[in-house]
Amino acid sequence: MKKLIFTVMALVACHTMQAQYFCSENGAQLHYVNYDGSGQSVSNETATVVNVSNEGSMKKAQYLTKIVNNKAKNNTSYTLFDWSYDGTNTVCMEDLAYGPYIKGNSDPEKYDTAARTVYREEMKYEGDNSFTLSNEAKPGMTMPDRSFSAILNSLRNEINVSGAAYMGTEMVSTTAGKFNCLKISYLHRKKVVLKTTTWRVTEWYAVGVGLVKSEAYDTKGKLAAKTLLVKVVK
Repeated sequence: MKKLIFTVMALVACHTMQAQYFCSENGAQLHYVNYDGSGQSVSNETATVVNVSNEGSMKKAQYLTKIVNNKAKNNTSYTLFDWSYDGTNTVCMEDLAYGPYIKGNSDPEKYDTAARTVYREEMKYEGDNSFTLSNEAKPGMTMPDRSFSAILNSLRNEINVSGAAYMGTEMVSTTAGKFNCLKISYLHRKKVVLKTTTWRVTEWYAVGVGLVKSEAYDTKGKLAAKTLLVKVVK
């Protein structure tokens, strides 16, 4: 019973009246499970909310994310998501330099703009991997295309996101609760050396939480991957 009350309180703390599509409660944790196309769990993610700040009219936060692969030997990796909200638009960008920085046994406390710049240069990072969710979104409104490239795991990765659009709102229920979500969809193309993978991705975002659900289908309409928010704790 205590655990249930604790989870509900954390949800209330994260799901504030503000309209940003991320949690702004320092220390809150969002737990996700990633599945393959057959429904088998392949990894677990824990996103911890850190560095919440208000800079004028801008609210910011970061999700420090730990990923545990269920099948790999060296199964733990990290990434960082930067969130911001200006009163109308929520912007999210995955900091692709953070994972390689941590993998290099560097001190997380010393990670800063300078370190990010150095690792981005080593990765030959180019482009823009941020996306924006607007409070003024209406069904059918399009979202800007974006593309970026970087050397990840010694291989050149080229990512292109196109045909993105707002699909309206939809209620989504998971073990973490019931959420009124903004639904978006886009075409995701990933090229690694000579191999190109194309997915149609649909994502659901909730105010005060962030990602609640994601589904990716291949070009034949077969489910390739799925992510679910399963728990929110403080």
